Amino acid sequence: MKISVVPSLFDRIPGLCIGIVAVRAADNAVVNREAEAFRRRCCTEANLILKMDPALAETELETYRKMLAAGGATGGRTAVEKVFAEYRERLGISLAEDAPEDPEILLQPKKATLDELAGSDALARITPIMDIIRGGMLKFHVEIHAYDMGNRKTPLEIRESGQTFSVYLGDKICTSDWLCDEEEAGAVTQDTENILVLITGMKENRRKVAAARNELARRMKSAFDRAVEVGWLEGKEMEFTTEI
Repeated sequence: MKISVVPSLFDRIPGLCIGIVAVRAADNAVVNREAEAFRRRCCTEANLILKMDPALAETELETYRKMLAAGGATGGRTAVEKVFAEYRERLGISLAEDAPEDPEILLQPKKATLDELAGSDALARITPIMDIIRGGMLKFHVEIHAYDMGNRKTPLEIRESGQTFSVYLGDKICTSDWLCDEEEAGAVTQDTENILVLITGMKENRRKVAAARNELARRMKSAFDRAVEVGWLEGKEMEFTTEI
């Protein structure tokens, strides 16, 4: 499996970094207890933090909006923004809710009832791979995309397309506006086995991108009991290839 990024994207967005996780022969068709437990845990953590800070992740989301605009996109939302919007909507939490005026209040332990914790599991279950991906976005507040690499022979590429950047699998377009969550070719389904996961960030959240990459690699290796390899694109490193 191979991913390459056109150099002009790194020129357009200084500080860009992309963490990579490659997984081979995962079983994405059956219920996976480890993937399900991770999704639920991430939902619970996000719910508890949102109760104290309704603007959770808004700083990171704004960074990704700027990245999307810098890449030439004129509309659309990033994947991580959609996940947080979906989760807030299902919990009935609005950014307009008032946060405590006294910052000391945020430092005090906040109790949650069993009903509140049970209600945390609001992010819809999709497939084991996507449950881990979406849970990772809630946990780390970073942009994560997964692509079905089919027989592993067709390369994934981020190319310049006029004023914007698009993701291609061979000659088929996956995403017309780079970070937007609208996969066509390469979309993950129940039949997906071989995937490349891209975790995108900037120098400001580079550590979170690395942490997300490492956690997702560990979770997927454990959940699917399959070969996993990680990579990193930044600066002059614009291509990653794995033989798994």
